[in-house]
Parts: sequence; C-alpha cells; structure tokens
Amino acid sequence: VFEENNTAYYVMEYLDNASLSEYLKQKGRLPEAEALRFIRQIADALSYIHEHKINHLDVKPGNILLDAKNNAVLIDFGLAKRYDDAGNQTSTTPVGISHGYAPLEQYKKGGVGTFSPTTDIYSLAATLFKLVTGQTPPDAGDVNEDGLPDFPSDISQSTINAITQAMQGSRKNRPQSIADFLKLLDGEGVKTQDDDEAT
Repeated sequence: VFEENNTAYYVMEYLDNASLSEYLKQKGRLPEAEALRFIRQIADALSYIHEHKINHLDVKPGNILLDAKNNAVLIDFGLAKRYDDAGNQTSTTPVGISHGYAPLEQYKKGGVGTFSPTTDIYSLAATLFKLVTGQTPPDAGDVNEDGLPDFPSDISQSTINAITQAMQGSRKNRPQSIADFLKLLDGEGVKTQDDDEAT
C-alpha cells in the first residue's frame, strides 16, 4: 500500500489464470475432493477477514482466481464492508446481489448493516454447490421456499449436510463461523442458535 498524487494505492499479486467460473466451463462439475480443496482455501481467506470484522459479501466462482499452482485466491472486495467492535458497519459500499450466491439478508435494505460471518458462509456454500453440481444455485428466496435441488449421487452426505445447513434462509440456522462450517464438512455436527434456544 502506498500514497502518491494525493491518492492511496494498493498493489496485489498478478494472477493470469482463469477464474473458478471459467475453470468450471472447461472442466464441468468438479470431483468433490477438488471442490473441497478450493473451498477450504477460500474458507481460510474468509476466516482471516472475519477476524478483522470484514464481510466480503460477493463470494462466487467468478470472484475466485486460480494461481500458477492451481490454488484458489479470493478477489474483488468492491462490495466488502468493515464493521466496528460492536459489529456496526463503518464503511459505505454499494449493495450488490449475485443471484444464486447472495442470501436473503442481502436483498433487504440494511440487511448487512451488522457484522455476520453467516452471510459469507451462505455464499461459500452456494459456491460449493456450484462446484459439485455444475448448476448455479437457485435464488435465496426459492431455496428458502423449496430447498435445494437434488445432489448428484456421488456427493458425500457430510458435504450435502454442510451446504444445506449453510444455505438456510435464517442466519441463526446457519453455521455461525467458518470453523463451524468446516466441522460440518468434516462430518461433525454443529449446534445452531436454534439448538441453543431449545435447550
């Protein structure tokens, strides 16, 4: 990061490989193991920004580039928002919606005004859905009403469970952190806020 001409600039690594979206067009739906490798790499990036009270708010295959070693790199922070320690928004960025990847709260005015990792977790799960099925997920309203389409028969139950739970309409019913989402991918049960309220 540097300042010149009364302007701040930041420099990032130049990546000339395809986006994950373009990679999918070439390969078709990905083997589950390959998809999970990419998703865990993006989960690591999201975990880092969430620790710094930032939501990306536009996780999707088109915003994931592959480097020379075929590792996934999260890009395009144009919609990202920063939040203070109390979880209140401190930056004003445009509201954007990537249909199929944006959860219900992104469709509501002020819906992402408070910090919540669950918004990015929904989009990460929707990205995983695209990778393992080859289909763009239905819009959040349709998922909330009708659930997700059937998964291919070769997808593991833990991956299906993780995607299904992370793409719930209500934020409180999703995994509350990236760590919780990864536990679901590993086949471990994760309690939601609803579970806590029931006990």
